[in-house]
Amino acid sequence: MSLSHYLQGITRSANTIFEGLAVTFSHLLREPVTIQYPDRTTRPVRDMLPERYRGFLEVQMDICSACKRCERACPIDCISIDTQKHPETKKLMVTRFDIDVSKCMFCGLCAEACEEGATGAIRHTREFEGSVGVIDALVFRFVPPGEQFPMYRTPKDKSEIPLGQVGPHAREARERALRDNPALFDSLRQQTTGEGNQPG
Repeated sequence: MSLSHYLQGITRSANTIFEGLAVTFSHLLREPVTIQYPDRTTRPVRDMLPERYRGFLEVQMDICSACKRCERACPIDCISIDTQKHPETKKLMVTRFDIDVSKCMFCGLCAEACEEGATGAIRHTREFEGSVGVIDALVFRFVPPGEQFPMYRTPKDKSEIPLGQVGPHAREARERALRDNPALFDSLRQQTTGEGNQPG
């Protein structure tokens, strides 16, 4: 190897090192791309979401007609609705309205079916924080265990349907799921462990 080739190799190596350092130093003076969430956001993240963002589903039970259009429209069966007649009043009551958010793909078909053919009781919110300790806590139960909601009779004039504030129903269901489901999960796990330890 000649001396000129050797010096050219050193020069080339030095140039590539300085080019890499130039890129690195140029980023030292730029604004950071990532943000320490949620501590250092300039505005609440909910306010920075796109206008048509689809967050967690919520159900306003006081205007739910229990028509099950949303349950039929869901392509992955993440909505479960049960109804039964009240033994005294003989009125149809909603005894279960669960949405498994862990399976939901946020397609919006259920909300469209409800808005077009019923009351618009199910809809997307801007809620998005779903970090939980157990996956069971992502089953939002809009009818608390042991409670019942009367089926809402849809008026012919849809302008007479009362509309509530969008958002609190999803938050309440999430808080209830976080509070109740882990305890249920622990009890089921203890039962399973106890059954497994019993002699056969």
